[in-house]
Amino acid sequence: KAAVEIATKTRRREQRLVFGHRELSDSETLGALRLAAGALAADPSGAGQPCGLLDIQLIRRPEGQARWLEVVEKADFDDVLVDAPADIKGDREVVLAAVRLHPTALRHAAAELLVDREFLLDALRAHACCFRYVPEALHADRNFILSAVAINGDALQYVREEWRADRDIITAALGQNGSALKHALGDVARELWANRDMVLAAVKQDGYALWYAAEELRSDRLVVLAAVKQHGCALRHASPTLRADADVVLAAVKQDSDSLTYAADEMRSNRDIILAAVKQDSDALQGASGALLMDRELLAVAVQQDTHAMRFADKRLLNDQEFVLSAVEQDADTLQFASEALRDDPTFLLSAVQRNPAAIKHAAAGPRRCRDVVLAAVRQHGCLLQHAAEDLRADREVVLAAVAQDGGAIAHAAASLRDDREIMRLAVRQDGDLLRHAAASLLGDPDLVLCAAKQDCEALEYAADHLRGDRKFILAAIRHDGLALRFACPELRADREVALEAVRRCAGAFRHVDRRLQEDTEFIAAAGRAVKRRRTSGD
Repeated sequence: KAAVEIATKTRRREQRLVFGHRELSDSETLGALRLAAGALAADPSGAGQPCGLLDIQLIRRPEGQARWLEVVEKADFDDVLVDAPADIKGDREVVLAAVRLHPTALRHAAAELLVDREFLLDALRAHACCFRYVPEALHADRNFILSAVAINGDALQYVREEWRADRDIITAALGQNGSALKHALGDVARELWANRDMVLAAVKQDGYALWYAAEELRSDRLVVLAAVKQHGCALRHASPTLRADADVVLAAVKQDSDSLTYAADEMRSNRDIILAAVKQDSDALQGASGALLMDRELLAVAVQQDTHAMRFADKRLLNDQEFVLSAVEQDADTLQFASEALRDDPTFLLSAVQRNPAAIKHAAAGPRRCRDVVLAAVRQHGCLLQHAAEDLRADREVVLAAVAQDGGAIAHAAASLRDDREIMRLAVRQDGDLLRHAAASLLGDPDLVLCAAKQDCEALEYAADHLRGDRKFILAAIRHDGLALRFACPELRADREVALEAVRRCAGAFRHVDRRLQEDTEFIAAAGRAVKRRRTSGD
């Protein structure tokens, strides 16, 4: 359509491309059409690529129709046609497009469409619930009802009760959708619900149709298996015997782990069934028997699905160092469910942190005061310093290790260490903006602030006022990044030499130059020459 738009000036939304006797959809490709039409010609290269010609007809839609089709396509509400002009409400294609997206849009269709049998059948093909808008006269028309349910078997639920008990109409509905059997009524329905072949066809399309089956068929293993494979929770309608059948229950939980709710109690101790359920939803573990809650492999599968499944584990496992360490290695958050004794054991926590440093988040107070535990954590992930005891956040060696790994850890250091020049320098070398955590006494240290500014000139925002007015300091900062001029005091932004150096380094610094210089033609010319020389020299 893009190529057609370029060649014919016909916008995509106005194009209807017809091949043979049908209109093409946007998803179809020319290659597929060539293959379908058998339009293959010998490829000189021997590759056998389709290269035949196709006869495709372009029909141009009216502008109004094209525009409304686009409106309908983008609409996310069912009243899209409520304010449409009368001709659009009577436009079969536009209304059908709206109905396919929002079936209730049919209520806004023009009266002539609501008595058009073919149009209504097209609407029913999209949604069975469109039958609610079929005029009363057609509700009494048996031929129309037969056509409707043959197109969409679910429409059977919307027809009159007399038709829901009509053998021919029920049969037509079942021919389209076996699950429509649940909408049948009367003696015919009872007869069909006792018909094994009919019920089997129905549950294969909608497992919940088992609910309507005759009692003897709810005890039919083949029928119930077909039902639970389509919808696991259909198990609730199976006979007690089959709800205690391991194969049937296993098939059900593989389809939907929630079906375990309807299984016989003894199935909760079946490892294969619980494992299949847990692979879908770790919460299924809460339905397992006590013995299975000691099964390490089963618990590992559940925890892999969801950390919180750890809470279902037997208390003995939650106090088992090997099991908990294995879980922590996979996910540090599992430690929160371990026994209090393990979470308060510094030796155990050291092992846990060595496997997964984030485990310190769930340690009890004791291990958080253990220097070895905290060092092991922050050397792998500096910001875990926030979980250390207060006295260790004031320990210079611990904080140095944390900041060396991640400069951002300085945010969690004790205030007393934010006055430590070496620690702060280590932080700002990684991220100049971390200067904001420095003690006030360091914000006037020219070496430290310049170090931060070289990493990020925005760090000058935190510099002491006397540094912003220090010509030598500002020139040093500008030589690294001309935009540092923004943080200079007003007198220096009006200093011709300082301003010229800033613009030479970065043309964008001109907006930070004092307004008088911005209007000074001599300065403007000098700045232009400076920028040009820099670009030429590559300096």
